[in-house]
Amino acid sequence: MDLAHEVQVSDAEGVTLGIVSPDGRQGMIDHAEQFAEAGIPFIFDPGQAMPLFNKDDFRTFIQQATWVCVNDYESQLLQERTGWSPHEIAEKVEALIVTRGGKGSYIYASDDGRIEIPPAAVKGVVDPTGCGDAYRGGLLYGLMNGLDWEVTGRIAALMGAIKIEHHGTQNHSFTMDEFRKRYRHSFDMDPEVI
Repeated sequence: MDLAHEVQVSDAEGVTLGIVSPDGRQGMIDHAEQFAEAGIPFIFDPGQAMPLFNKDDFRTFIQQATWVCVNDYESQLLQERTGWSPHEIAEKVEALIVTRGGKGSYIYASDDGRIEIPPAAVKGVVDPTGCGDAYRGGLLYGLMNGLDWEVTGRIAALMGAIKIEHHGTQNHSFTMDEFRKRYRHSFDMDPEVI
């Protein structure tokens, strides 16, 4: 992680969407700057790297990012460190996404106010490790496919629910038909768009 800054965003071809998540401090700073300079939209997801940054760092990240994604605890820290409320953060990005574990998530979209995303139905809690990453995978899917926040948030929630039912971080799989069926069951909505 301490060598992450040696990799440049420009090293990859065809990048249309990015995420800056926990990594080496300088790598996170450099990659956010590189995404912003290249005009590539990206999610800022500080996660466990929160202690590495100060008020000015966080404000810069937020102003560079297209979206910010944090859990409820990280949201409180981000508010304390920046001095900005969730709505103030949302005014600076297209959306602030706050995950709340088994309580669902909030998406503060600059145009839509706060959208409440319910949790997806879970068959059984086995291992929460990697649920946040699975949720972010769902976000990326929704963003890459131009889906609205209601659908994107539910896809992300279902990704987390499927993950929590399995041991390990990436030891599970599903088909799109299985996912659509689970989506319909969890949210009583037709998932034709996915």
